[in-house]
Amino acid sequence: MTRPKDMNDQSLPLKDKIKEIIRDEIIINKLKPGDRIVEIEVAKRLGISQVPVREALRGLEEEGLIRTVKYKGAFVTEINKLEMYHIFSLRASIETNVIEIITPNLTNKKIGELYDIVEKMRREEADYLLQSRLDMQFHRTIIAWSEIETYNRIWSMLNSHIQRYITVLNPTIQIRPEEVYAYHLELVEVLKQKDVQKSKEAFWEHIMKMVL
Repeated sequence: MTRPKDMNDQSLPLKDKIKEIIRDEIIINKLKPGDRIVEIEVAKRLGISQVPVREALRGLEEEGLIRTVKYKGAFVTEINKLEMYHIFSLRASIETNVIEIITPNLTNKKIGELYDIVEKMRREEADYLLQSRLDMQFHRTIIAWSEIETYNRIWSMLNSHIQRYITVLNPTIQIRPEEVYAYHLELVEVLKQKDVQKSKEAFWEHIMKMVL
């Protein structure tokens, strides 16, 4: 059996590779809210033992993407729309706080890093998971510049929920690659101006428009 591409990534511990695979399946709605995830079936599919699968599921439970029911197993969590509003708001708050921190020290090199990511968003075919990963890379790069580890951890957890929300509850919203490119190019252009308030407003609107 051929293993998923992520299983060949030697930079991550096995449990983290499995966590990424299952997380992606939840995000793209291959694993739907309420679906049961059976350890032995995942282990068999990936050609590994159950131990790293169990560890991966424990990590996903900490992120709030699955819940474990005693004597029944692990299930993909349902999506609460009110909770999602607060998740979007919290992510927007983190990113705008980071904008305030990093703006005075923005260099042409850092702006160039963002331009490089944005250029990768220019694709002819729609690939939600790839677009989503590039989007995440763009924003995660900005969060990392703050050098505040708490922001990095919380942001990553929130972003998984946001990606899933967009996939599951907004199936009719098909943002074309050229639109993804245009949205993020605009954000880079705003950051380049080093106007803190203008940048904060642009990022807040960019994040919250999917839930308002």
